[in-house]
Amino acid sequence: MTTLLVVDDETWTRETVKALIDMDSLGITKLVEATNGEEAINKIISEKPDFIMTDMKMPGIDGIGLLEIIEKKFDDIPTIVLSGYQDFMYTRQAIKTGVIEYLPKPVDETELNEALKKALIEKKKIEQQQPGYQFYMPKQPEVLELIETFRQTAAFSLKELNANQLSTSIHQFLEKLHDEIKNDPSLTVYLHQVFLVLLEEALKEHKVSLEDIGLHWNDIKYCDNQSLDNELMRQMSIGEKIISRVDEIRKQKTKINLEEIKQYLDEYSSSQHISLEVIAKKFYVSKEYLTTSFKKKYGCNVTEYIIASRMEKAKDLVITTTLQYKTIAEMVGYEDVSYFYRVFKKFYGCSPGTIRKT
Repeated sequence: MTTLLVVDDETWTRETVKALIDMDSLGITKLVEATNGEEAINKIISEKPDFIMTDMKMPGIDGIGLLEIIEKKFDDIPTIVLSGYQDFMYTRQAIKTGVIEYLPKPVDETELNEALKKALIEKKKIEQQQPGYQFYMPKQPEVLELIETFRQTAAFSLKELNANQLSTSIHQFLEKLHDEIKNDPSLTVYLHQVFLVLLEEALKEHKVSLEDIGLHWNDIKYCDNQSLDNELMRQMSIGEKIISRVDEIRKQKTKINLEEIKQYLDEYSSSQHISLEVIAKKFYVSKEYLTTSFKKKYGCNVTEYIIASRMEKAKDLVITTTLQYKTIAEMVGYEDVSYFYRVFKKFYGCSPGTIRKT
């Protein structure tokens, strides 16, 4: 279970933060709230959060006071600061504690989730730096040779997408270890660290992320009291999932289902976050290839199709409803009503008001 503590005296800020967090991809399973520093300290003691996000201006113990307490008593908990625009620069300069990130209000969704990713990585580093986590010193030097051979074979298996070879290397490695060695918990921790490095290298090699594979941080973090056999079986399962998914992605890249993409655009063209880049990433195809193929089949590129679809919906709303143009703009995917006006007028040659009157 991964727990985030959100500290802010304003309810709407806490609700906004909760709404913007991508809990599934980050592996966050529990959100805890506090309205000031004093309440936050009690929640830290009772809930033991993995990381904290706090406002600065609060009644009672404010953000600076809370950060000082965290630094002295809970320095293993990564912390993110939220701050109003007027206080943002002051906050960055004033706080001496080692916070992970400073986010200005109103908080941006992308910046928020990137900051949380940094906090998760930092938490993982802190956990792995606990006593017994960093080093493994076997009594028999040949054990290190076995580990190195296993590491090289596992790395090659992930690089070449060879699931059978990965499975064989893990089982052979386990067979060569005596029970006394297997029962050393420091070896299990060490091999988990080795695997994390291999995992990072494999994702980089194949240009994919954990989210692309369908994995979260909770799926790969170290589990206490895990036996060596179970740890390596989990590594094999994760490795096979990576190999299978990357192979699937590669096959998808060699073909493109334009009808499926068009249906997706028809359904989500009103989303503010839809774009050529988003579509290309979702369907595992280059932006250039998607643009060329889509235009060849439909006579317009993806961006032009999105605009046309939005304008068609907007025109229908202008004619059939009395909704304000700002509302219509938001309904078809435009946050900036002025930009919506410009696009509408360029597309139809007249303003929404002219069409509504006629």
